[in-house]
Amino acid sequence: MSDCLHCDINQLVQERFDRGDTDLVEMASMIVESLADLILLAPESDQSNLMAHALSAFGQIVLEKSGALEGGSNATH
Repeated sequence: MSDCLHCDINQLVQERFDRGDTDLVEMASMIVESLADLILLAPESDQSNLMAHALSAFGQIVLEKSGALEGGSNATH
């Protein structure tokens, strides 16, 4: 494992994909479940804001990485 959680997660996903576990819907569902578990670690009073921030960041990063926004991606790596 590295010092970068983003890189570690992507490596685990890539390894599953390389093994032929290509059910992307199932993999996405598992990742979302992990995000839900993370959000539930926060104090209850912060959970809705954390969820809103995560969804906002998700949309922004998808737009950046897909090239839909000018200037390319500012996302990690």
